[in-house]
Amino acid sequence: MDPFNEVKDDAYSVIDRLESLIAQRISGRPPSTEQSQDFDNNYEELQEMRDDLQSALEQSAKDPSQFNLTSDDISQRQAILQDLNRQISHLLQSWDNKKLRDVTTMSNRISQDDENPFNIDTDSGGGGTTNMTSYQQQELIQEQDVQLDDIHKTMMNLNQQATMMGDELEDQGFMLDELDYEMDHVGSKLDRGMKRLNIFIERNKEKASNWCIGILAVVLCVLLVLLIVA
Repeated sequence: MDPFNEVKDDAYSVIDRLESLIAQRISGRPPSTEQSQDFDNNYEELQEMRDDLQSALEQSAKDPSQFNLTSDDISQRQAILQDLNRQISHLLQSWDNKKLRDVTTMSNRISQDDENPFNIDTDSGGGGTTNMTSYQQQELIQEQDVQLDDIHKTMMNLNQQATMMGDELEDQGFMLDELDYEMDHVGSKLDRGMKRLNIFIERNKEKASNWCIGILAVVLCVLLVLLIVA
């Protein structure tokens, strides 16, 4: 497949993800940190793809025949790049407009909350119960959910690491037990070998002494015979 078309398909896939992120935004609520980072990362990736396509088009436009391209192919690729530039600009504008509407809506809600900061329920018999506003409760719950998710992920990672360490220590323990058993077995064999070697040496010492005495006796007898004959 043509590398240009592969990068083009990837770029349009990123555009679909960005449009999905914009559509997922809840009206009247500012984007979460995760949503903003996700949008920024995908947008930067899309810009890099656009730059790569632009560079490839400039190289191929100098000598289309070298890349087995025609003038129609070059024109078609230029149209694709123009469409990508238009979509990139439109995505950023849509995201910024959405952020602006969210900020405006949030400002209006804050203004309304300032007019009735304690959200006093006047229909409850004049008791005047002080409660948080619905928007503040939603924001607080959202922040707590994000924090709990982060804590949960951290605990899961720690649990996985602890499990891996426990398995590794258990394996090391088995290996040490096997090594200890092998060392005891080898030590026992060495002890038995040393005992046999000592017994063999002692027996050879006695036999050597007897042989020496016998040889000396024979030598003396020979000398006596020689003296007598002489």
